[in-house]
Amino acid sequence: MLEPKQNIRPTGRSPPIRPLELRQYRYFVVLAEELHFARAAGRLNVGQSNLSREIRSLEYQVGLRLFYRTSRHTELSAAGERFLGDARHVLAAEEHARLAICEFRRSAKERLRIGICERIACSRIAQALAEWRFAHPEVELRIVSRSGRALLTELETGLLDAGITAMRIGEPGLVADRLWSDAWIAALPKDHRLASVRAIEPAELVHEPLAILLPDPLGTTERSLTEHLPTAESPLFIAERPANASALMTWVEAGCGVGLLSASQGADVVRPRAILRPLGRGLPPAEVSLLRADGPPSPPLSGLIECLRTRGA
Repeated sequence: MLEPKQNIRPTGRSPPIRPLELRQYRYFVVLAEELHFARAAGRLNVGQSNLSREIRSLEYQVGLRLFYRTSRHTELSAAGERFLGDARHVLAAEEHARLAICEFRRSAKERLRIGICERIACSRIAQALAEWRFAHPEVELRIVSRSGRALLTELETGLLDAGITAMRIGEPGLVADRLWSDAWIAALPKDHRLASVRAIEPAELVHEPLAILLPDPLGTTERSLTEHLPTAESPLFIAERPANASALMTWVEAGCGVGLLSASQGADVVRPRAILRPLGRGLPPAEVSLLRADGPPSPPLSGLIECLRTRGA
């Protein structure tokens, strides 16, 4: 048998109505939708006795019977039906305010837009960026991969805040913060005649079929190599220009010749049928730098530069 259908407490003085908590509105709305304490408690992830206690407390606080209930049946009272619409409005307003705050935080969040030149992308850079991002959750970090020419264009137009590259530049309005030097190495098949040599002199590669990474539109990587390798007796024989370091190592493992790449790139693509050897004197290392607009860097960018330098040390 249902409890008597009355809305106002029959005896005693009604307590003053205190501001209700969002939890109370939420509990009431879920129970009003389910009209079943066990199902409502499941949706709310609370104990059924806890839900019953909260509803009784809410009814006492407002001085009205909101539900009629027996051990087998629950239904809204007239006051509960009227209260339901208002309770839903309150919860909707709370959700709207929460989303508005999240959107404000997102829009107000400081951003760093970093471009990485395709030819130098490596785990060393990835680890430094991950460490900096973990230490600066308040800054949104956006990372894109770009060719050398696209990197310069987006820096000049303000689409990027900085770019990580090994290019040698002399562009007005841009400065290069040196991060680290990346030595060149040779990748050889394990049975190559130079495999037992600890460090390979560049002169020994003059007659070798060579593979270097496909140059970007500025061609700075290839020029850096070819300008310093000895070519007095014979021009270099560049037999292959793979698109990435992984493809270069596959070419080397197949026994096609010797691959030239940076130490950072080589560390990312170690292969069982190839060995890596440092190049001897005569070939200057690639200077990895962070390009940015001239002037003092922002505090987030300054911190990122330090993190990259520390990782490259």
